[in-house]
Amino acid sequence: MTEQEDIPPIPGFDPGRTKRAVRRGVLRTALTATVILIVGVLLLNLGAQWIQRRGDRDDRMLDVLGTAFRVANPGYRTDVMRCCDTTAFSLSFTLRITPLRAGGYSSPDQFSGGAVFTVSQNQFGRVDWPPPGFIKETPLFTALDSVGTDAPPSKADTKRILDRLPESMYALAVVDFAKPLKEGEFSAFVQRHTAVPPETAIYDGRIGGTPISWRMDTQLPEAPQGDAPELAPAELPRNGLAGFRHWVSGLRDHDAVNLDKFGLGLKLLRESATDGLAYAYVTQHTRIRDLRTLIDDPQVRTIRVADVAYDLSGLG
Repeated sequence: MTEQEDIPPIPGFDPGRTKRAVRRGVLRTALTATVILIVGVLLLNLGAQWIQRRGDRDDRMLDVLGTAFRVANPGYRTDVMRCCDTTAFSLSFTLRITPLRAGGYSSPDQFSGGAVFTVSQNQFGRVDWPPPGFIKETPLFTALDSVGTDAPPSKADTKRILDRLPESMYALAVVDFAKPLKEGEFSAFVQRHTAVPPETAIYDGRIGGTPISWRMDTQLPEAPQGDAPELAPAELPRNGLAGFRHWVSGLRDHDAVNLDKFGLGLKLLRESATDGLAYAYVTQHTRIRDLRTLIDDPQVRTIRVADVAYDLSGLG
């Protein structure tokens, strides 16, 4: 057998089979490229999300930014609804805010009437705030705007206002001190006036700036997890100042840019935490009759009433 006889005959050219083979090759190539692209995008997105949430980045965002919102906005009750939403380019959490009203939140639906907003920081850790539609001013914010000043109402005017109101009404009010009180002085004050309980302390006496506030019953980091502690009136100033100082001690220099977005200066926060002076406090569950007694205390400059309400639940 010759060498040429070992070579099989070349089949005839079939245009149809050739076209089908070309189509199969193109489809296989496109499918392979699509799978590679999808896998690449998924890996890139997962990698970016991992970078966004690396370490304790999400927990720290909630601690720094979520707390900064509360500190800068004492006129709202704030509840975090969801944390944390992650994309390749941002890390965010959702919160619901409800304006504070006199008498507290005795309604079964304590979130009714609130608004939902998202606090988001980009891949560089910078927060985008405020969002469209957010309103900082509330009746309580307006009352806090004059803390530490002799702006109206005066003590005499406050007495006349309180005398016109029914003594059984609840009031949301700001108790403005004649001079800032140290922790021990603040404790002694609230122990003498247990009928006018403090909910939020104001640790800043600037005129026209964002008030530095702190919920005095905030659970301390070392406390057991669970419901907020039941604190006696004299314990509230100590608990509040300890929590405020702990939060400020955890802030870092690079947080200053984000804190500025909320109207909070890092330097002022540190100074306020170090001084520990209470310039005023917010009371939400007090009666008008008790404010009439409180206004006569020489340590009180004035009382600014932001809201009043009847307790209708006890009627009938």
